[in-house]
Amino acid sequence: MSLFNVSKNIIYSSIQLPLTLISLEQWSIIYIDGADSKKFLQNQLTIDLNFLQKEHHKICAYCNLKGRVYSTMLIFHYRKGYACIIKKSLFDLQMQEFKKYTIFLKVQIHKLNDISLLGLSGKNAKLFLSEQFIEIPDDSKTVVSDKEITMLWFSNPCERFLLVLSLKDFLLFKKKIKRKILFNDSKQWIALDMEAGYPIIGKTMSQKFLPQSLNLDKLQAISFNKGCYYGQEIISRIFYKNLNKHRLYLLSSKGSMNPNVGSIVETKVLNNWLRIGFVLSVVNIYSDEIWIQAVLKKSINIQNMFRIYGFKKIFLIKN
Repeated sequence: MSLFNVSKNIIYSSIQLPLTLISLEQWSIIYIDGADSKKFLQNQLTIDLNFLQKEHHKICAYCNLKGRVYSTMLIFHYRKGYACIIKKSLFDLQMQEFKKYTIFLKVQIHKLNDISLLGLSGKNAKLFLSEQFIEIPDDSKTVVSDKEITMLWFSNPCERFLLVLSLKDFLLFKKKIKRKILFNDSKQWIALDMEAGYPIIGKTMSQKFLPQSLNLDKLQAISFNKGCYYGQEIISRIFYKNLNKHRLYLLSSKGSMNPNVGSIVETKVLNNWLRIGFVLSVVNIYSDEIWIQAVLKKSINIQNMFRIYGFKKIFLIKN
């Protein structure tokens, strides 16, 4: 449930976005601590935990034994352990997966029910946050904590912030807001993630794609040098032999529509429509525009026309 009453769910592109506070009700936090928490996560995730600095966050993935992405998550040092922000639709399944591998390790895995997640972006977002807190994150320090509130900084597709706070702190924070601000739900954050090139993986498209097919290599979310993790041999072999056949793209068109996640994407070659990929996420933007995040074959001509199977609307790759 959204933390705000959002009567009209108007979604903006990063260029259009007014100062907006966003309820991230589609995400949850898995908290992992204990003496072996780093060792445990090092054997589970696609990044090298040795390079995760105390004051920075990273995107990463958890893969199955076949190297397919089970989930993507945002990880950072939190309290005495690590926090993993993950799509809520995969939360319970990911908790079960993690707990399978805690035997013989000093690790505790927690569900944080007392935590609220907020996004903040739009015009003068940094100024707004500086009116509330003494220190705010930036490019040199992308994670900062102020008492019980943790804030994360992102540069793409525009400057934006993610706040981790208790419900009590959220109510106090909301009460202190003096300037005019728009309230929205998770769909706005998803649109910004799509624009930034972050793959949107929920339950429907879990365990379908290699991390390279989701552009996680471009996001520095895969280590090809560290020791083993689930799916590592397959992922590395495909990387070193240049065998990956898919990439993540953002498609756009005018108007609005709501195809299902997992729908087939087709491209026109001569007079024929050929199956070329799958839909990961869909948002309808305020300026009468629809965005589709899709995994497509790398061999496509980026000048091609595309459509979603069952729909007539034509899409182009958005630059």
